[in-house]
Amino acid sequence: MKKAQVWSLDFITSVVLFTLVIAMFFFAWTYVNTQSEQQRFFNDIEKAALSVSDALVRTKGMPEFWNPDNVKIIGLAADENVLNSTKVGYFFEMGNADYNRTKVLLVGTYDFFFEIKDLNGTSYGKIGTKPKERITVPVTRYCILDNRIVKVEFALIA
Repeated sequence: MKKAQVWSLDFITSVVLFTLVIAMFFFAWTYVNTQSEQQRFFNDIEKAALSVSDALVRTKGMPEFWNPDNVKIIGLAADENVLNSTKVGYFFEMGNADYNRTKVLLVGTYDFFFEIKDLNGTSYGKIGTKPKERITVPVTRYCILDNRIVKVEFALIA
């Protein structure tokens, strides 16, 4: 009767191949998982940027005739996509005087950038700065302010 024998070279080769396959699977799994998490994060911040910019240019805020002292929700619209110049002035005043309070009212934890320009590029004002080293999700809207078409730039920064 013959007994089975394990050749040491065969055993070592199979262990090495098995370890390589497991390691490749592990690295591929980690890579896919990381990409998925990053995409989910980017989708969440993109959805928040669109939602906040919509609220700014389409709603009147709360209370409807708010000022920097009583504002609960910031909205700049007189009508949909027609901006109220008084509210725009209040918003720039708030954002430049107390950026952190404005940030909490507007977007919560993210930093933000906001600017209104006319079509010639002349700025009506801005709040914040656009850093290049962080994730920035920009949204551009066109509205009417003082019977002129203006470009509203809003960006969430993570």
